[in-house]
Amino acid sequence: MYMRIGLLLLLLLLAFSSLAIPPKPINYDSLFQRRMAGLAPVQRIDWAIQYAVFLNGQSRFSEARSILQTSLKVAQQARLKARMANLYELLGLVETTASNHSLAVTYYLNALDLYRAQHSYDNQQHVYSRLLNEYGYIGDLIKSKELAQQITGLQQTYNQISTLSLRYLDKAEDFQKAGKTDSALTYHKKAMTVYWVRRNWPNYYSLLDGYGVRLTTADRYQEAEQIFRQCLAYSLRQGDKRRELYEYMHLPEPLLKLNRLNEAQRYATLALNRIENDPERQDEHRAQVYGLLTRIAETRGQFAQALRYERLTNQYWNRVQSVEKSRQLAEVEARYQSAQKQIRINELNQANQRQLNQINWQANGLIILVGLLGLALWQYRTIRQVNARLSSTNTTISDKNRQISEQAEKLSVLMQELHHRVKNNLAIVSSLLRMQSRRLHDPRAVQAVQDGQRRVEAISLIHQQLYQTDNLVEVGIKTYVTELTESLVLGYGFDPEQFDCQIDVADIQLDVEIAVPLGLILNEVLTNAFKYAYNDVKRPSLQIRLQLTAGRKLLLEVQDNGPGLENAIPSDTLQSGSERSSMNKDRSFGQRLIRELTSQLGGEMILTTHQGTYFQLLIPMDAGSVQR
Repeated sequence: MYMRIGLLLLLLLLAFSSLAIPPKPINYDSLFQRRMAGLAPVQRIDWAIQYAVFLNGQSRFSEARSILQTSLKVAQQARLKARMANLYELLGLVETTASNHSLAVTYYLNALDLYRAQHSYDNQQHVYSRLLNEYGYIGDLIKSKELAQQITGLQQTYNQISTLSLRYLDKAEDFQKAGKTDSALTYHKKAMTVYWVRRNWPNYYSLLDGYGVRLTTADRYQEAEQIFRQCLAYSLRQGDKRRELYEYMHLPEPLLKLNRLNEAQRYATLALNRIENDPERQDEHRAQVYGLLTRIAETRGQFAQALRYERLTNQYWNRVQSVEKSRQLAEVEARYQSAQKQIRINELNQANQRQLNQINWQANGLIILVGLLGLALWQYRTIRQVNARLSSTNTTISDKNRQISEQAEKLSVLMQELHHRVKNNLAIVSSLLRMQSRRLHDPRAVQAVQDGQRRVEAISLIHQQLYQTDNLVEVGIKTYVTELTESLVLGYGFDPEQFDCQIDVADIQLDVEIAVPLGLILNEVLTNAFKYAYNDVKRPSLQIRLQLTAGRKLLLEVQDNGPGLENAIPSDTLQSGSERSSMNKDRSFGQRLIRELTSQLGGEMILTTHQGTYFQLLIPMDAGSVQR
């Protein structure tokens, strides 16, 4: 008794003393140096990578860089591209931690090129993520946008490739069931190719083993033997005992068909030895191997030995069947017992329910009595709580209204800034187009670029109005039409003093979704007039009218005093003058743009000749699309 107590006290004392003594810290520098000592330069790379990660975590950047650069030179000399990619990526990580973002981008790009060459999609996604962060630190928004598009494309490709092998295997299985062995082999090989491209070697060799089984079924024994030997070599390199067992089991079949009985028996024997160390499906595997040994013995004429193997085969197959039957019987027994238990549970539940009903009836009376007594107190407390909640709600509503007003004001400022930036961006685009047109020599190309520039400027005017006013969703169409017309008059070199321009536009506000296409249509019609209508006219005249009709429709009319349309041209074209003969067959982009925008607005367009070219556009208006 006393000895047990003393032993227990001694154990407790040792436990507390071990807890009191702190563990000795690990000297990682010494540990890594000892591990790398005596290794060849190539063998040191893996340990160097781990050591560099440790140094980076300790902010010892110079040492980490030195180790990684040395390892990178070794990997380059040995042409180890996978390790080179890993080292470049880790060098980028070190520079990221040290806040050298530009240098980090350089290393990541080198790693990305190597991963692309190896078709390593997982590593590519990882490096893309790091690059995106680096461009964010640098503030390079253009590169960030390009990189995001590349990531999206890579993910789509990766998702397609990840399911491609499964689709190929399904087709191979369908062809195998239909008796089309050659087609089955073709699609099986395609599935293997997917894993080979992705460098997914475990899945690749798993499918390669299945390919060997299909070759054996197709009586292509020499090819099957070569396939199984490749898989066996891979399993030995990887130390994969399970795969090694399967190759030992598969090799005897083609060797037996090729009458290489000694080799077949040797691999069958190796399979039996390996089965002893593999607890999974031992009886089934033994039955398969002894079946092979039976056929080998029969081929040699050793019928007594074949009989012994056959008995062992039957014995193990009987075990397998017995286990399966036992499992099935156990399942049936379990289901029966579960059903009996469920019946008993249902009976007990019914009895409990009856008792609960009796208790409930007795308790209900007491509950009603207590409820009536507490009702008066509850009503009193409820009234006080309601009054308190109403007061709190009023305060909350006032705060929310104030917050909403502040947010609306901020939103208004943000929208004005947005329209301002859009207008500036469109101005940049217009400037770029103007610069580009100056460098072109083809008159048609110059004209096309200038037309595009004027379309951009027409849209830019709308955003200019939006940010200059407090109304962020509606455009003052009168001001817009006046400014657009004046800019085109000056843009095409007309003297405002010598140009008779009459503008009659209602002072209304149009929704921006109507104002933008309407502005583009007007820009195209006016451009067409300035380009072709006034070549031989002494006193150019232009009338623009935009009014809201009584039927809630927007009416746009444009009239010039040019030569008008020629009869040979369809009535809905927009060319005149010197352009008419060249447009008998083809219609310009501007014409197609007007038709598309008219259709988008649900409008109707009329174009005819009446003392010049007359254009009319009638657009139906919704109740909220226009404000006076």
